[in-house]
Amino acid sequence: MSDQYTRTGDDRLFQQAVDAFMRRQYPQALPLLERAAAGGNVEAQNLLGVMQLNGMGSAPDARRAAACFESAACRGLKEAQYNLSNLLFNGLGVGADEVRAQDMLLASARAGHRPALRSLGLLYHDAGGDDPQWAALATYCFRQAAGAGDPPAQYLLGLRLSHGHGIAADPAGAARWFAAAAQSGVYLAAAKLAAMQQPSEDHSHLPEVQAELMTCALAELPEPTPSRAKDFISEHPRALDEYLADHIVNVAAPMLMPSNVVDPHTGAAVKSEFRTSHSMHYQPSMYDAATHLALRRIARIAGLPVNHAEPLGVLRYGVGQEYRPHYDYYSDDQHHAQRVATVFVYLNPVEEGGGTDFPRLGLAVEPERGKAVKFLNCDARGRPNPETLHAGLPVIRGEKWLATLWFWDRPFDWFR
Repeated sequence: MSDQYTRTGDDRLFQQAVDAFMRRQYPQALPLLERAAAGGNVEAQNLLGVMQLNGMGSAPDARRAAACFESAACRGLKEAQYNLSNLLFNGLGVGADEVRAQDMLLASARAGHRPALRSLGLLYHDAGGDDPQWAALATYCFRQAAGAGDPPAQYLLGLRLSHGHGIAADPAGAARWFAAAAQSGVYLAAAKLAAMQQPSEDHSHLPEVQAELMTCALAELPEPTPSRAKDFISEHPRALDEYLADHIVNVAAPMLMPSNVVDPHTGAAVKSEFRTSHSMHYQPSMYDAATHLALRRIARIAGLPVNHAEPLGVLRYGVGQEYRPHYDYYSDDQHHAQRVATVFVYLNPVEEGGGTDFPRLGLAVEPERGKAVKFLNCDARGRPNPETLHAGLPVIRGEKWLATLWFWDRPFDWFR
């Protein structure tokens, strides 16, 4: 009788916490979650972990978040298994451990967790290359997540069917999945649907791919091939493929806000006519397996550890929008670290305009989806390099999406 009473009380506390959380009353939700979690409510443990990771209602604490996810994951909560796998992939609050991260992700996917299935599909896609078995596994995971109603997976399955990756090409089937994703607000889905040519006849009765979920060894990256003979700037084609690039755009699109610049005197973020794009930065809880794949590619190009990078930034430039000439390094003594390197990746094909100009070098880089551009903001002695002056040129037609990472000369402290 006592255990049942406690269980009911914990559930009631959890529901009160969820109500406060949904109203964004985080300081009120936090103590309720802590009490419910201490009583053994696994859903409270998981949500408490999310709040602690993102600093909702208190200072961010990745280690406490990891402990919450661990407790709930060990008791079989698929959402917590997924969240713990993301921390293990990205080394947030815990040591990076790809093997255990995959184990947690597989457990969550086998339980039917849609984001876990989608992430697993991206890992299989990345690991497989042209191997038909890996391609079939990726398609299987996307299909399971899409069929369960995951909009990003619906978009990714549309890509598979459109290109014939891991399954016979099926334009009509691709159009149906793009339409479903568009109806749920996936940013690129409507444009994909509009761009498709006449659909082929219906192949909706193709046999389902049957495959066992299996542990995948993450693929090694090819060595980058710089295309510029500058000692501090280089271009790297095909840094990200269409799947990762599109996925980053679709994740970022709902969270865009007008871009700011940093006031050199106060350090505050302020609006400026010099920068007219829209942008967002990933929160810790957004760092999933797909982010891990993208970040390790970008870090290899930078030649610096992933943990030296600021949070991943995503920018969108519409017609006429630009970022006038500026530097990425800090030019004052108020910062305890320096941005020693910048790497940005073009995430989409730009119809016209939108290049990146380095006026002191007489160099303009043309956009190309998946291409990364790296430049070192400082010389070997740590002195800022004024030749890195650069500008995002106005977009003339279409839009431009960028993923950007700024790397410090020391590990970036997410949770300071």
